[in-house]
Amino acid sequence: MPRDLSAAFAQQFDMLVIGGGSNGTAVARDAALRGLKVALLEKEDFGYGTVSRSTRLIHGGLRYLELFDFGLVREGLREREILLRTAPHLVHPLAFFTPVYKNSRVGVPKLRVGMWLYDLLSWDKSLPRHRFLNREEAAAAEPLLTTEGLRGAFVYYDGHVPMPERLCLEAALQAAAHGAVIVNHARAEKLQRTGDLYLVTARDELTARTYEVRAKSVINATGPWADEVNDRLVGAAQPELRRTKGIHLLVPKLSRHAVVMLAESDGRLFFAIPWGDYTYIGTTDTDFSGDLDRVRAEREEFEYLIRETKRVFPGADVGRVHFSTAGVRPLVRDPRARHEGQVSRKHRVKHHEDEGYPGYFSVLGGKITNMRAVAEETVDKAVRFLKAQVKPCTTREALFPGGMHPDMDRFKEELAGRYGAHGFARETVNNLVDLYGTVASEVLDLAVQEPELARPVREGEPDIWAQLAFSVRREWTYTTADFLLRRSSMGLRPGMALQVAPEVARRLGRYLQRTDEEVAADLAAYEQAVALMPGTPD
Repeated sequence: MPRDLSAAFAQQFDMLVIGGGSNGTAVARDAALRGLKVALLEKEDFGYGTVSRSTRLIHGGLRYLELFDFGLVREGLREREILLRTAPHLVHPLAFFTPVYKNSRVGVPKLRVGMWLYDLLSWDKSLPRHRFLNREEAAAAEPLLTTEGLRGAFVYYDGHVPMPERLCLEAALQAAAHGAVIVNHARAEKLQRTGDLYLVTARDELTARTYEVRAKSVINATGPWADEVNDRLVGAAQPELRRTKGIHLLVPKLSRHAVVMLAESDGRLFFAIPWGDYTYIGTTDTDFSGDLDRVRAEREEFEYLIRETKRVFPGADVGRVHFSTAGVRPLVRDPRARHEGQVSRKHRVKHHEDEGYPGYFSVLGGKITNMRAVAEETVDKAVRFLKAQVKPCTTREALFPGGMHPDMDRFKEELAGRYGAHGFARETVNNLVDLYGTVASEVLDLAVQEPELARPVREGEPDIWAQLAFSVRREWTYTTADFLLRRSSMGLRPGMALQVAPEVARRLGRYLQRTDEEVAADLAAYEQAVALMPGTPD
């Protein structure tokens, strides 16, 4: 049955957020928790853009120390601690191994100072301090590492978010639990100001129906699409962003740790991040001016990452790429920055009041790590404009919906004991807790109530069909891509779930009462999305 948003948009909102990435969902969460009436529109799905193509780190940004951007690093390290505490099921500590070679651009003395500063700026951290490994210790820690010219390695700790898409989703879910109207697959097409209200025309991309949304303030939090949205809605005179492209490759496992490397050809820092039984390597940093919905990794970018990785891990099977991702960073334009890597990652919240749009704000730049802080600043500015009496910001302490247990490892043990009697494998329980946190018990309860949903989506893998049913009922899942790429990690493994996608599309069609033609169109859209994430032929 086609969805009808008429009732949802019948009320008047204090704030309309456009964009369902890290900044947009964080703004909606913060504003709703403070008691504002909030609506959010996302043209695709939560975390669809930059978030889903990121390096999946929650970090201060060690490399920003070279730019003397101490404030940004400190903010990131503070926000890392908050996320480790409030979303413990999604954000985990991760050890980073940083080898140093005889001819490295950054030698042992300089890197030692950087590590000391990183520890100092994270004085309130829960993670261990850095340590140094000598040449022999470093070689033993990473057997595939080249030892030619090796001086040693530093080990430090940061945060890892394997599914940042679900971090966005949980922010949206928490906003909805506090009264926000959250709508994905809906595009903001037109804006006009009437008296003290903005009237925004929203187009439902699933049904082609249009609706009018009335709000006292509007937040453009569309990441790299911000200039495009501003041009469409308020006719912005000049671009505010410098958009740069970054790619990642999923390759066979090459290291025991996350590894920080310096590219020999251009001195850029890049990572090799553990991803289950595989490794996720990236990223690049090049200016981009193309279609934001058609970004893909190009051959020369593949070759760059493979070449630079093999220089450090010559024996690794890096040439076999299972898939790639390509995304665009929304960096605040800085005419002083000649090269992409020199552009600051600092954000900016712009009020368009001087352009004749009071109460219209653009969130420019930012990182996943800093999403909460960016949202707090944005909502503070909107509240001042609205002159609203609201509750204080609570997002420093508020747990995400799945974070309602102090020890996720212990919670896994508890669920394994409780649901093992129903035949659920330990791997299934662990997978569900990694995705849902404490909400995993609700997915398992659904599978107990409807035994057909306890079956694995694919034999030998931990996902069960209850996840799809739950995501449709509770997580705004409308497409096969929503489920395989952003509600679960099934599409982010070798093969990209192409074998199970037809059955996912069929079941989704049954839940949403779709025609055979609509099911086929949904499956084709997933195949097109995967085609933009190419690997190397087997």
